[in-house]
This record gives sequence, C-alpha cells and structure tokens, in this order.
Amino acid sequence: MTIQPVTVQYGNRSVFRNFSHSFADGSITAILGPSGCGKTTLLFSIAHALVKTGEPVSFVFQEPRLIPWCTLAKNLELVMNGSEKENRERAHEYLDKVHLLPDASKLPRHISGGERQRVAIARAFSFPSSVLLMDEPFQSQDAGLKQRLLTTFLDLQQSEPRTVLAVTHDIHEALSIADHLLVLGGKPARVVYQGSSSSTTPDELSRILSEESRVFSSLRG
Repeated sequence: MTIQPVTVQYGNRSVFRNFSHSFADGSITAILGPSGCGKTTLLFSIAHALVKTGEPVSFVFQEPRLIPWCTLAKNLELVMNGSEKENRERAHEYLDKVHLLPDASKLPRHISGGERQRVAIARAFSFPSSVLLMDEPFQSQDAGLKQRLLTTFLDLQQSEPRTVLAVTHDIHEALSIADHLLVLGGKPARVVYQGSSSSTTPDELSRILSEESRVFSSLRG
C-alpha cells in the first residue's frame, strides 16, 4: 500500500508537507514519535485519502466507541454487509475469537473496559477491509490486560492479515507487535527513522525517540 503525498496545514503551521510512504501489504507498522508531532493526524489523513478512493478502512481508537444501546453482537453486525442470518453468525464467530461469545447479548456497559476493547478489535476485523488503522488502543490498560489485548490482536491478524498502521508511545508494544517501525519527527513531520522490529533494540529505539523529542521540543519552543 502506497500513501500518496499528504499535506496537512493548520493556519501557518505545516504538520505534513507532501508526506508519502509505502507499507508492505499484510504487515504491521508501528508509528512512533514525540507527542504532538502529528501521528494521529497522519492516521486520519490516510483514512480520508483511502476512503476517497473507495478503499474501506477499519479503525480502532484509544476508547472502544461501541454503540451503548446495542448488544455486543449487534455492534459487530452493524459493520457487516451480509444477510441478517449471515451477519449474526459472523458476529458470534468473531466474539468467540475474542472469548466473549457468552456475552453476545449483553450491552457494552455490562462488561469491563478491557472486554469492550476486545469487542472493538473484533469489530475492526469483522469489517471487510484490507487496511486497519490503530490509534493507541492499548494505551490505558494495565500490563496484564494490555498483554491479553495484544495477544487477541495478533491472533486475529495471523488468521486474517490486514495492512496495519498502529500509532503508539510504547516502545515494547511497538517491538512486540510490529514488523516495521517508523519514527516521525521534525516540523513539518517526516520519517526520521525506519527499520525492522527484529533488528532494532529497545535501547536503540529509546535513544532515537529521546533525541527526537528533545529536538521537537526545541522546535516548538
């Protein structure tokens, strides 16, 4: 998947100027960088560009964003395009994959926050798209719950590969789920580092991010 040049400007501030990048189909790319450099803006810009071309896109946000008055199963069925029977069966299939089938008829408020995020991940994979964009969906979870969510995501990705772009601040999360790493920095934002997660150490990535945060802070000041 190749992103055509993206330019984003707010008043006199250029966030991106002719930003373009290619992502291997079926791969997971972690996008990191200083707070405020434009990581989430990039995701929304990519989503907008893809939808304009008719490419369906799945999105997982920091919060689950489930419809509160719909059951868990119905939250999944709403993004499907089959018959009522087919949608119900597929919703149950995906809830089973995230170990929530017994709760299919519950409303979101009747399950925990971590369980709601598992439903959101299941919904993203049940939507017929080849691209999945993720904006720090594991950020607010404790360590044990985060690991369970990461495992859920990776299991679904292995069985139904998407081209995934995942914004994160967490170095260990990026290295554990991603095939490729992109570090953004500068004003306007650009790629200051790209590499494979298998050949990048936590210390190296931490050093790159620390240096880029220092530079970015000086640019903002």
